[in-house]
Amino acid sequence: MSLIAFYFQMHQPFWLHPDKDKFFWEEKNLTLFQKAAAECYLPAIQLLSELIAEHRNFKFSLGMSGTFLELAKLYSPDVIKALHELITSGRAGEQVECLDESYYHSLTSLFADPQKREFRDQVSLHRDKLRSFFGVAPVSFRNTDLICNEHIRSMVADMGYQTMLCDIPLNKYDCKRCLPSPDEAFQAQGRRLVIIPRNRGLSAELAKRSIMRSSSPRDFASHLAHFPGKVLLLSYDLELMGNPFGKAKPAFNFWRALPAALNDFIEITAATPAEIARTSGDTVYHEEDKPIISVLSDVEAEGNSLAWLGSGAINELYQNIENMEGEARRTGGELLDHWRYLTTSDHYYLLREDGGENNYLHKYFNPYGSITQPAHILTRKIDYLEMALKRFSVLRKKEKTAVVMISPETGLLPAGMGDLAKYIFGKTGGQGEVVSALCEGLTERGIDVHLITLNLKSRFRKEANLTEQQWRELRDTIDPQNIHLVSSSLFADKLSAYSGDALITAAEFQKEIVNNIIRNIRARHEGVIIHSHDWMAGGVITAYAKARGFPVLHTVHNVFTADLPLDYLTGVDRQGLNDYLYLTKANGNDCLDCQATAIKNASIINFVGRSFLREVVDDYFLDRKIVPASVRQEVKAKFYAGAAWSIINAPSTLIFPERCAHLTKNYGPDDDFLAAKRDNLLAFQQRTGLWANPDAIFFYWPSRLDPIQKGVEILQQVALPFVLAHPEVQMAIVADGVGDSPFHRNALVEIALASQGRITYQPFSEELSLLGYAAAHDVFGASLYEPCGQIDQLGNIYGATATNRDTGGYHDKIRELKLKIDGAPQDVGNGFLFRDYDAGGLLYALEKSLSFHQRPPELREAQMRRIMKEAREEYDLGKMIAAYIRIYEKLNNGKPLI
Repeated sequence: MSLIAFYFQMHQPFWLHPDKDKFFWEEKNLTLFQKAAAECYLPAIQLLSELIAEHRNFKFSLGMSGTFLELAKLYSPDVIKALHELITSGRAGEQVECLDESYYHSLTSLFADPQKREFRDQVSLHRDKLRSFFGVAPVSFRNTDLICNEHIRSMVADMGYQTMLCDIPLNKYDCKRCLPSPDEAFQAQGRRLVIIPRNRGLSAELAKRSIMRSSSPRDFASHLAHFPGKVLLLSYDLELMGNPFGKAKPAFNFWRALPAALNDFIEITAATPAEIARTSGDTVYHEEDKPIISVLSDVEAEGNSLAWLGSGAINELYQNIENMEGEARRTGGELLDHWRYLTTSDHYYLLREDGGENNYLHKYFNPYGSITQPAHILTRKIDYLEMALKRFSVLRKKEKTAVVMISPETGLLPAGMGDLAKYIFGKTGGQGEVVSALCEGLTERGIDVHLITLNLKSRFRKEANLTEQQWRELRDTIDPQNIHLVSSSLFADKLSAYSGDALITAAEFQKEIVNNIIRNIRARHEGVIIHSHDWMAGGVITAYAKARGFPVLHTVHNVFTADLPLDYLTGVDRQGLNDYLYLTKANGNDCLDCQATAIKNASIINFVGRSFLREVVDDYFLDRKIVPASVRQEVKAKFYAGAAWSIINAPSTLIFPERCAHLTKNYGPDDDFLAAKRDNLLAFQQRTGLWANPDAIFFYWPSRLDPIQKGVEILQQVALPFVLAHPEVQMAIVADGVGDSPFHRNALVEIALASQGRITYQPFSEELSLLGYAAAHDVFGASLYEPCGQIDQLGNIYGATATNRDTGGYHDKIRELKLKIDGAPQDVGNGFLFRDYDAGGLLYALEKSLSFHQRPPELREAQMRRIMKEAREEYDLGKMIAAYIRIYEKLNNGKPLI
């Protein structure tokens, strides 16, 4: 029996404008893509949707370049919608698999850089695009033109893919020399990666037969059935179904009949690459059992890219692009984007006399006509870009003000901040998420943003699954660009910025920033704006900035402070800083109040919630040690001076359920999200030991176990009685304690054991935490006070109601759920609030939430769909970024940052 893997490719480049003063040929890109969409993509995608509905055993994979998806979004959004429907409908039966590739359909895998940083980044950009558009996380990879050599497949394996499609030129098939056959898949020695070579001959025959009116789909199916190969990978450019071959479009008729023809032959079975990778036995052989010579492409045989680019002159143009990589990546922004569009392979294939393997398509879509004109245009664009990069390098210091983000913790960082970005992350709560979101949004807008954070080496290694040696090599070879890590053996092994002796960590953090990092950043820019987060990023840092005349925005994520002994700051030149310090006495030491000093020196302070700012100013919580007197005093001074703002946090879009890589099933508000949440609930139950029950009503606590703020002692009183009183309820707590005390963790473990599979407590992990949101019916907490809070936002975004105490940020964001069916004027609200800070208050709110989730599924579905959509509009990252940019520009004397 043979496994047949059909692979459809969709790609269109951004064509370059013939005029000197324009980069993209927007008019031509528009007309060409809309023509292709109307005549090819939309009818072809519709045909494929019909085929998988009619033939449940018909399967295939889709390759869609990032530039194709970008053009579709710009000029024909119906293509994206049609693809989304196709991918969604094929998901249940695993009939449609999406492939990853380089975003720009480029040949960057052939760059000389041994780390292949640009290639890896383009793959990351493509992966993010697929998650954003379709909520998929591909496990199979295809390189441009299916180029594969030893180095490339090693990189692809390191990136975690299970399968790679490759091409072996026809003159390389040689069983006597043990080169890989085009009709077998193999697993590379010592790696999980399964390599599936394309059968070029059968692929060419498939293309030819599909456009010949005299060709019979049954004849081709019979030909496949009698072909001796075990695994046959057949590629097909979807553009072949379009206009190049006349209005009759015989390809549509051929493909409409082919699945039925395949059904007549039991010797052949359609399969996706991922399915092939899962097969065992003799379908996939292992390299150690049948050694192969490492030459897998013409490229490796010749040692350069001539085999793919053609003549030496064309190769020289591409070499010019490769030589610009370092400067383009350092520059970033629009110039980096322009450089990446120039790496698209189509610009070079147009210059080949033979046009390459897909000569017919290159000629048809060529907007220029001859070879001469595109060569002239490409040369001009390369010259323009070289000059622009040099000009930017010379004028960078004079033209740009940088935003310097200082935070002891961060979430996921955007690729645009440099190659180190993908390794610096770890869930840290609202502060880390807002820092991550700001870096993402500012980078996308071309603003030069620098992040200074702690080098929590052990955490970063753990999250990135790196050994000590791998981490050391990474730090030695990767240019950190705009990420500045403060390193010290004193906190290298910590998993949290605040674990252990946080005062020592703070002192090391602040000293290095003041003595070195800010100065180095300032030397590269016209000016800097300091944006400090939390008390650890305040203290002597903000005093130094104020003394040097740098504008400071300080975001108050919480009102905690710390008295840092001045003796800890040995090595900092405090001369001239004393007037800017908020000095205190603690334990007999002269100390620096870090939070109060930060607020005192800030040009503007920002609270992450309106209500909590008013609570501090209006003297709430005087009966409890919540707001330090020093902090309240400085906040009031800023408030009455008109220098206190309030910008509500918005979560990063990188963790939305549409694209989150940690979910069993991705979903959005327009999907069958109730079914998706059931699948995620089952996965969560299996991982945590809860009873496997997809019909359970699942309450989720993701807040840290903080007895001062988060009400964990109330949770301990309520959890078991609530679950025992309601057999349909399950509950999960995924959180770490505060500091090193095991008290609350141990108490919750005992409660979970007593529940006999109805309650689980799990230490925090990013992956499990996000899966919990995707499983939850209600995300709840019991905060005594809350500057902003984010669990309610994520809960709503993930399709859960939010339950918490009516205070601070939760007062701002949670509105009582009231339904028209119950007599309300209209459907409003997103959760449930309680006022009394005790077990009775929390039980009251949980009972209200349970009552809603016991109602009919169709009623809950309509309300949760509304809540999911409203949350996306309310907590829009763009709105938050725009509000912060207004502050930055105010601090920059009204001048734009770009």
